[in-house]
Amino acid sequence: MPALKNTETAGDRLADDLRRAFDFDFVGVSLAPKERGGLYNWRCLSGSVTPRTRRIWLPEGVGALGTVAATRRGFVVSNTRTDIAQDVWYQFPIVASEGLASLVAFPLLDGDDLALVVLCAYRDDRRVTHETFAAVQQRAVELTGLSASAAAPSILRAESMTPVYAETTHRIIQAQEDERKRIARELHDGLAQELLLVQIELRKAKYLPEDEVPDAIKRASEELREVLTHVSRIASNLRPASLDELGLAPAIETECRQIERTFGIQVTDRIENLRDVNPDAEVALYRIFQEATSNACKYSRSDRLAVELASDDAGVRLTVRDFGVGFNVDHPEVHGGGLGLAGMRERAGAFGGSVKVESVPGKGCAVSVFLPYGG
Repeated sequence: MPALKNTETAGDRLADDLRRAFDFDFVGVSLAPKERGGLYNWRCLSGSVTPRTRRIWLPEGVGALGTVAATRRGFVVSNTRTDIAQDVWYQFPIVASEGLASLVAFPLLDGDDLALVVLCAYRDDRRVTHETFAAVQQRAVELTGLSASAAAPSILRAESMTPVYAETTHRIIQAQEDERKRIARELHDGLAQELLLVQIELRKAKYLPEDEVPDAIKRASEELREVLTHVSRIASNLRPASLDELGLAPAIETECRQIERTFGIQVTDRIENLRDVNPDAEVALYRIFQEATSNACKYSRSDRLAVELASDDAGVRLTVRDFGVGFNVDHPEVHGGGLGLAGMRERAGAFGGSVKVESVPGKGCAVSVFLPYGG
């Protein structure tokens, strides 16, 4: 069957077919907004629907709809009354507005691009399962000609939702505050002092003999060049231009050379140009790479690192290996105030991926990351 065009008519047909085929009480289909960062809503609906539902507009990352859109990963809720903790119900406005008892939700992709988000639910005691998820997703793929995410669906459980949510939020907020403090220090202690020196040189130039003015201006110019280098370094740490302009592989190669210059560590790299990796997953991999290499440079006492980036039919694999002091992975020593290993796992998990850490005291450490295609 040819792929359905990304229109309201196609979404309405899909919603009606899934509701009839599986006897759902409610089916909603959202079309991905044309602009990046746009809002999502349940534009195409089938079944009895309350007026509230059509007024729900969500950004990526918020609600069942926004969560699927952000992670490109489906999920299953077998019982909304027991599997969604009460204090996070606000994250699922569709459940409250439609009185849903169990549901499945999943993305449909057009290549690397999100095309549709689908949610199917019962209001009575019937319960969705993994088998329900697989069958509904397969029928949606066949009807639309779009593709499913390669990431396995999440299973929501109340007992794990609240602590994970609260802990993750706390760590993210703390990491943001730490990063703001770092940037503030760098601006105050670095850029501000360098600019002050330039200002002093230029003020002095007013009172110098005419033949000494060119040398003073030259010194000020050289100091301004240092300021520009400093600004470039800050900007690169926040968001490397090579990642946006050239892609993940060149960005990692550039960072490896920077690590050699900054830390005096020899970095050997085997890096392939990748295919079929969505931009958000590239950013996640790059940040994981930064965290892994930063930890190795700071704490491993290793004089060399080995970095590998490759892809196969299943997905993308990144490995950062040091040859330093190592540690006991069951009782790692906590360093610094960043997200660390937990942050790396959360970044990978958002795309259906995983992080594996292997280390033995005295024999170094290897951090291996896998992100599936479509994650």
